[in-house]
Amino acid sequence: MSYKTADQINTILQNATHIVVIQADNPDADSLASALALEHILGDMGKKITLYCGIDISGYLKYIPGSDRVVRDLPNGFDAAILVDCSSITLLEQLEKTNQIGALRTRPFIIIDHHDVENDVTINNVALVDTESVATGEVIYQLSKQLGWETSKDTASLLASSILADSLGLTVESTTARSIHT
Repeated sequence: MSYKTADQINTILQNATHIVVIQADNPDADSLASALALEHILGDMGKKITLYCGIDISGYLKYIPGSDRVVRDLPNGFDAAILVDCSSITLLEQLEKTNQIGALRTRPFIIIDHHDVENDVTINNVALVDTESVATGEVIYQLSKQLGWETSKDTASLLASSILADSLGLTVESTTARSIHT
């Protein structure tokens, strides 16, 4: 698997010091685990990472290590943002309500998802959408592999949680051999 936007994403991230990883206002285990995996990967590269969600993380997701690091306030001084597992800006209602969505229009904005992305997400972005993946965690793994990013044991565990959650334990029809291998 080779992603056309991988080098562009890598350049944006290499040039950024502080990166915000954003989830939709109704996160699931795929989006939370994917955000946390990116925190590990990019943190290991020396980047400052802020995990953002417009609402408190649901209690049923508290089993995922690191869920307590997600904040509800978008920081002021970030260089780039990554939106994970979110196919529409309408799913970022809290950013719209607080007029903070504008901050995303002034900085590089990366979308990583396994759903088709609606046109309303086109802010100032580079999109990596792989609808053949069963979860965003699978997309992040493939991107990491392509770019030679280190994947620690903790990161691998988070990516596995992401894939297992969205594939209902590898049982949904969209699960592929690549999903299982990942």
